[in-house]
Amino acid sequence: MKRLFFTLIVAAAAIINTSAQTTERLTHTQVWNYDIPKLDSMYNEWNERVQASPKDEQAWRNLFEIYDARKCITHVSRDTVTVINGEVFIPANTNEQEAYKKACNIMPRMEQAIPDSYTFNYCAYECDYEYDKYRGQIYEMWQYQQFRNQFADRAIELLPKDAQADDYERWASYLYLYMDTVRLKDVLTRYYESGLYPAVALQYHFNELAGMDENAVYMGWYEGDIIGKLIIQYVLHERPDVTLYCENSAHWRPYLEALFRQIGLSETFFDPDGTWANENDQIDELRYIARYICEHSTRPVYCSASSLSMFILGTGLPDDIKACLYNEGLTMRYSAKPYDNQAVKRRNVEERYLMEYLLMSFSPWTDKVNTMRFQTHPDVLAFNYLLLLNDLLPYYKKHNPQRHAWLNRIFTRVLSQMVAKGTGGYGFAGKMFYIKESDEGGFHYEVTEEPYNFADKNDDEATKQRKREEQQRATRVIIKTEPETFPHP
Repeated sequence: MKRLFFTLIVAAAAIINTSAQTTERLTHTQVWNYDIPKLDSMYNEWNERVQASPKDEQAWRNLFEIYDARKCITHVSRDTVTVINGEVFIPANTNEQEAYKKACNIMPRMEQAIPDSYTFNYCAYECDYEYDKYRGQIYEMWQYQQFRNQFADRAIELLPKDAQADDYERWASYLYLYMDTVRLKDVLTRYYESGLYPAVALQYHFNELAGMDENAVYMGWYEGDIIGKLIIQYVLHERPDVTLYCENSAHWRPYLEALFRQIGLSETFFDPDGTWANENDQIDELRYIARYICEHSTRPVYCSASSLSMFILGTGLPDDIKACLYNEGLTMRYSAKPYDNQAVKRRNVEERYLMEYLLMSFSPWTDKVNTMRFQTHPDVLAFNYLLLLNDLLPYYKKHNPQRHAWLNRIFTRVLSQMVAKGTGGYGFAGKMFYIKESDEGGFHYEVTEEPYNFADKNDDEATKQRKREEQQRATRVIIKTEPETFPHP
């Protein structure tokens, strides 16, 4: 018995020692929330760590994430940095960035310390390693892309079993861009089986697919609109008939040509010299592509309603195309001819969508372990149901009281769960939405919509007051649930 007890003590000590040596993981999104002094302090800490433990891949990865964020904001005000869905848009100062890169010398040091490792290949691909050799040589960029892709391909070969969500999403988006379906299926399968992709987000993507007619074309704005649906198609084998278009990938001509072949569109769209006819500006090019797909596809075309802020309400689509989009529930269908989209929306809600998961989630998921690169937060996806389906409440109240009670209960549960998590409101599509609890007439929720507070700190008091009044006049209640017949938790 004594020997067994001693063995258990030794084993426990070994576990504790291993745990103590486990290197904490810093995420891409996490480090971008820090200011320059914090990043500089963290860089020094992790730089000392890799010097002390040069074979520690996680320490190198953390140092790279800090370096990558700090490099991009060298002497740039945070007010001028825009982060959209994890992608960073900054006013580049090439000279300052180059000076910082040279001072850190991180990639050559990493290559020497952990050559041909997963971490080195991942970081080399992410930071355009040795891009300087090709800078300004337009005719050499194809060769550079092939050189850079070697890092991606090797990283995918070395992808560890304990990879995080952002790694899976980086390589899924890379393989999707090149239509490499064999490796894409493998990465997506591993991602799904890891449990890192939220089940509630997959439910949302499933419902988007379920509401579309056969052989549809789905136009998503960015990778977050696509990856969940790719998992459903390649891993769960549901709705493989739907062709997925990602606008964020359309800059890569081979991808676009392959997509056109899938849809059955004529490749005469492309002119011989590799540019799109009469289109010079990138935004105009993307709008031109979207118009061509909508107007020339013989298949039904749908747009992602979850990307309302940019793809539909923003500059993503031409105004006359937006005017032909009909809300069918979670997606917007293009149609040059008017039709009764409300009837289709009711059909989707009653027959096609699986919505009971909104009442109660039994799959725990927390931001504390979230390293997802592209996926919209599940709470926001749940709130999309309310924004897109709220006009059904008055219809059901008049024509189908039982269905009204069911939908009202779903709305109530979504809002109650958001309030329980401390989500009192958030910004979306140029507006702010606030959730309010009320006991007037029985316990219920109200959601108000108002423009962003556009009063400037430099405005005089009279101007501020005028803007506040304008904002107050523009504020309106867009959703109002009714008290449930059973006690509220």
